[in-house]
Amino acid sequence: MAKFVEESVAEALERSIRNATHLRARHAAAIAAARALARKIDAWDLIVEWANDDAADDGGRPKVPANDNVSIASFLKYLDTLGLVPEDEAPAGRGASVPAPPKNDIAAMRKKLGRSG
Repeated sequence: MAKFVEESVAEALERSIRNATHLRARHAAAIAAARALARKIDAWDLIVEWANDDAADDGGRPKVPANDNVSIASFLKYLDTLGLVPEDEAPAGRGASVPAPPKNDIAAMRKKLGRSG
């Protein structure tokens, strides 16, 4: 069983990318976006603290909400798109399993619509 150390989202993403043998140059843009989002997730508490401090100084409302309801969900979609989230692995101890290949929603939609590209 893998041992998971406590690390930032950005550090965990980098480890996942290093260990993913299926990623290629064509994944560069999605990886860059996932990295940017991981840094935002890691910095969110500090961003909120700064916004609250600014609001207290100005006597107004913070410029960002106290919580972020979309970044984690969006980040998980990037992981899925990059094939970094195993879909069909059997739980440990239930025999060997092979991870599912990376999911490509765009290619599946094109195939469904009868388009190439």
